[in-house]
Amino acid sequence: MEIDKIFEKSIVISAHPDDEILWFSSILDKVDKVVICFLGIKSEPNRRVERQKSLSEYPFKKISCLDIDQSETFYGVNWENPVLTKYGIEISNKKYPDKTYKENYYKLKEQLETKLSGYHNVFTHNPWGEYGSDEHIQIYRVIKDLQKSLNFNLWFSNYVSNKSFKLMLSYISTNNLEYITFQTNKLLAADIKNLYQKNRCWTWYDDWEWCNEELFIKDKNIEEKNIKFGQTLPLNFIKIWHPIESKRIFNRLWSQICKILRYFKNI
Repeated sequence: MEIDKIFEKSIVISAHPDDEILWFSSILDKVDKVVICFLGIKSEPNRRVERQKSLSEYPFKKISCLDIDQSETFYGVNWENPVLTKYGIEISNKKYPDKTYKENYYKLKEQLETKLSGYHNVFTHNPWGEYGSDEHIQIYRVIKDLQKSLNFNLWFSNYVSNKSFKLMLSYISTNNLEYITFQTNKLLAADIKNLYQKNRCWTWYDDWEWCNEELFIKDKNIEEKNIKFGQTLPLNFIKIWHPIESKRIFNRLWSQICKILRYFKNI
């Protein structure tokens, strides 16, 4: 596909606020529309307000949100043995019930079917969830299912981590992939990162530095496994550990401290 046509009637579908700038910075100002799917987290009530404030202060107005609550199943996936399902990926750890995760599949499908109508090029998360996110995978699964009826070109990102690498290998070994490369927009990325940080809802690493380039892979339906030994595919590789969980615990603790302080202030 010619570069000048890849943005004809184009849209980015991102899971959470800040995902759109982490994985799609190179195209965020080029597409016609940006849609974020998840907003609230029931265990963190303040997060909805913080994110809404950030989106209201966004540098452009082509961004919107479906306002669906997150399923909170992030730590429920067995990444040593990942199993894909109709809803995205199996939530094998029963400490994290998958009821909301499954319900969200249908909510996303219903709302995105309307949002994607008339678009020719849809950019979204990849089938392995970038660094390894169950909800990123779910977004991809929903959009892939909608592609059958809406007949758009589906493009996904090239980010992967040591956590999601195994699932990524199982995918690219069965597909003949076409991709296109763009320069990341580091100035725009820094501005939006600062916006989220100001409103205390930046969920990624504070010292994160964007890659110089990111590419988008065109999803294809291949009936036969015609890749025997592999193929050339540039990847943006991320090393993951678990400060994200620690940061979330801190945010919950800080929220409780603020409630206590407000209580004593009002006595």
